Amino acid sequence: MDELLAVRRNGLRLLAAVCVLAILAIGVGTAMASTGVLPLLLAAAVGAIPLALVAQGRADAGTRLAMGSAVAAFPMILLYQWSGQPYMVDIHMTFFAALAMLAAMADWRPVILAAALTAVHHLLANFLAPGIVWTGGPAFFRVLFHTVVVVAETGALVVLCEQVARHIQHQGEIRAQAERAEAVAAADRSRAASEQNDVIGAIASRLEALARGDLALRITEPFPPAYEALRTSFNKAAADLDQLLGRVTAAAHQIATGSSEIRSASDDLARRTEAQASAIAANSEATTTLASGIRTTAARAEAVSRTTAEAQANAATGGAVVERAIAAMTAIEQSSSEIAQIVSIIDGIAFQTNLLALNAGVEAARAGEAGKGFAVVATEVRALAQRSADAAQEIKDLIGASSAQVGTGVELVGETGTVLRTIVERVSEISGAISSIASESAGQVEALGSVGASFNRIDQVTQQNAAMVEESNAAAHSLLREAETLQDLVARFRLSGDRQAPVPTVTPAFSRAA
Repeated sequence: MDELLAVRRNGLRLLAAVCVLAILAIGVGTAMASTGVLPLLLAAAVGAIPLALVAQGRADAGTRLAMGSAVAAFPMILLYQWSGQPYMVDIHMTFFAALAMLAAMADWRPVILAAALTAVHHLLANFLAPGIVWTGGPAFFRVLFHTVVVVAETGALVVLCEQVARHIQHQGEIRAQAERAEAVAAADRSRAASEQNDVIGAIASRLEALARGDLALRITEPFPPAYEALRTSFNKAAADLDQLLGRVTAAAHQIATGSSEIRSASDDLARRTEAQASAIAANSEATTTLASGIRTTAARAEAVSRTTAEAQANAATGGAVVERAIAAMTAIEQSSSEIAQIVSIIDGIAFQTNLLALNAGVEAARAGEAGKGFAVVATEVRALAQRSADAAQEIKDLIGASSAQVGTGVELVGETGTVLRTIVERVSEISGAISSIASESAGQVEALGSVGASFNRIDQVTQQNAAMVEESNAAAHSLLREAETLQDLVARFRLSGDRQAPVPTVTPAFSRAA
């Protein structure tokens, strides 16, 4: 009924506004119509009571009937105000509009009252004062026609009002049922809230235990059917977490053990890598020094090779000179032989001259005094021949000695040429060997350069490896610290595998109450 009353109260407010508008319209028409202010006074009087009642907030049946009477009276006042005017026929439409607007109160009684007032007004006015209803005199058939229309409209409005009222009442009943259902639902919610509070309390205590690190606690008492799956899931989650942290503990221990071993191995590897890096650096330095020495030796061998080549050229030149000396000595020996022959010829001439001088002396002796002068000449010639023979002998002796010395010189020069040729051959062999040594030294320098570059690359790689080993060592130390931290974090949890204390259980409040 509250909904219906609210609808009727809103309808009354709407009709009150219509009344005010009708009064204003009649007031405006006062200045244009010839009926004076009486219509305005009538409108004010008719609308005063229902407006006052609506202003008081009333919506009872009397107020609705008063409003229906007022709304039905305003078209009558308009007809009176515009009597004798062509608009009277059109103003009759306001009766139908007024009846239709009364349906806003969802009450058929004001509609019946307004229809009855309209019918009485038309009948009485048609016979008593037709000028305020029709133009041109009474019109009973028009009254009957309007009556039929009003009755039809009234019937439709009565049915509509009744249906609206029943519908609103039905809605009220539905709302009442909804309220009762809401009350039942509230009771159910209260009970569910109580059960939920108990469940939340049980789970909260378990969560507090979890916050303390106790993973061995379980909820053994059953929950209400709606929450039993929650208890099962909670226990399963706790068991899974318990098992997981157990595995995490074991894994943390294994990680700590492995990290310790890795740390030891990393320390050992770092020391070895550092030693290896030092050894490689020393080898690289030694290789660089050796390459520098070999490079110097190769340069010196190349200089010696050049010097040996020069010596070889000088030796070849000396050999040529010796060959020419041998040829000269041979020529001298030949000249000495020729001179010896000439000396032999001179010696023969001296011998023959001596013989001739001797013969001349003999002949001069035979001649006596005549041959004394000739004898003296013969003597001088003999002496000269003797001196020539002596000189020739001395020259022969000197030439023989010279020939012997020249032969000895020729032999020595030949031996010198042989030795020089041997020296040239040996110098050539030495030059080739030194050239080979220089070439091989250059190759060795290149090879040692490659070895040095390799050692440098190995040194760089070793340094990088050493840096990586240092990083790995730091990571191993960090991993060990993290593993120890993880062990410390896990150590605060009490697992079901820990047998130091019995595993407690949680009993929900609703189970204790039961």
